[in-house]
Amino acid sequence: MKTLFLALGLFLTFGVFGQYDIDDIKNDTTDTPSRINWFEQKKKIYVGGEANLSFRTGSSFIYLSPQIGYDITPKFSAGLSTMYQLLRIRYVNATFNYSSFGGGVFARFRPIEQIVMQTEFDLYNTVDFETDPTENRVNVPAFMAGLGYANGLGNRAHYQIMLMYDFIGNPNMPLSFLIHPQLHVKMGFYWYLG
Repeated sequence: MKTLFLALGLFLTFGVFGQYDIDDIKNDTTDTPSRINWFEQKKKIYVGGEANLSFRTGSSFIYLSPQIGYDITPKFSAGLSTMYQLLRIRYVNATFNYSSFGGGVFARFRPIEQIVMQTEFDLYNTVDFETDPTENRVNVPAFMAGLGYANGLGNRAHYQIMLMYDFIGNPNMPLSFLIHPQLHVKMGFYWYLG
């Protein structure tokens, strides 16, 4: 009988120690996982890109480069870009289509609202103009950095014009250049989702 009372006493004692104090719960300092506010995150995401169309007698050029970026801080953002380009040249007896595609990553810094500093690394698959543009294709890397001007188009949109320098300088670079084969002008429009 003593053993039964002793076992019952221990069981009830453990039950008393197993209770919690509501004040201890209120003063608990352990972190609880925070919920992500997706509406606030949408305010930091922007989409847009660059486009260029040119139609002349005997040739046409189409360039599309959609981009998506995220504001890591109010002045610094990073993102992904893609690119598709088609150059069509028509002669009297033949038509040649040269297409290029690729993508890359970019980082953008805006020390003030109107100034944009950007660096990017891209990889393009394009025709090999050095050997035979009708047969061979090559992968062309590009590491570019540049400076530009940006201005708002309302509350959530802006445009930018940039002068970029390609440090690799591959002769098969598919992007059109300005004066020098390693200087490129980029113009784009961007919209924030939120």
